[in-house]
Amino acid sequence: MTEKSEFEKGRSAAQIFGGIVYAGVVLAATTLFISFILTAFPPDAYFSRFVMGIAGLLIGGSMLAFPIALHNWAISGTHRNVTTGLYYGEMLIIAVNTIVSFGSLLAEYTGYQMPEWAMLYEPFSVGSIVYTLAAWGTVFLLDPQAKAKAQELESEQKFIRRVAEKKLEFLDSQEGEDVVMAVAQADIAEQFSPERFSKERKRFGSGKSKAEKPIPVDPQQPFVAKQATTETPTLGDDFRG
Repeated sequence: MTEKSEFEKGRSAAQIFGGIVYAGVVLAATTLFISFILTAFPPDAYFSRFVMGIAGLLIGGSMLAFPIALHNWAISGTHRNVTTGLYYGEMLIIAVNTIVSFGSLLAEYTGYQMPEWAMLYEPFSVGSIVYTLAAWGTVFLLDPQAKAKAQELESEQKFIRRVAEKKLEFLDSQEGEDVVMAVAQADIAEQFSPERFSKERKRFGSGKSKAEKPIPVDPQQPFVAKQATTETPTLGDDFRG
């Protein structure tokens, strides 16, 4: 039990110090890359320099996010394999960009003569931004839960389409024709009912439901006030003033 505890303590310490080293290296590479990127913009291009500085930070953040994703998200199958490949691909790009960035800064401030391949690569170093975008887009698209959700939505759409096809098939059948005819007849009977076009005098009150003794409405005479059907309650002594 003691050996296991000691092992766990050592493992935790190694992870902490390893994480600090890893983050420090990412910070150094990111700083070099941002310094290199900003040399392409004039000093007064504040917005462009700000945006590109944020982009450099995001690329560095991507290198921090990949290990976390591999430990907690992309844990099996194709999702993990592709994420691992994209992680090492970005690591290679970061390594090349770091070398080129440092060489470019040396050439600018010390007169160092950069190799030809590095000078040819300089304009393409910003491609790491697009790579990071595509890499994380792929990681999200391959998420097993996202794929399961997409399959569920696809099945729902297929079900709705099948139901619509069956409805059309029913309408083209003899049974569907009979139902349509019955509904049409009911609608015609209601829409063109003679009562809707009757010129007879409209009646109100009890005369409406008693056809044998209609109560006509005379516009020259006032309506008779309705009599109360319940007695007024008697209030007790407590309610009297």
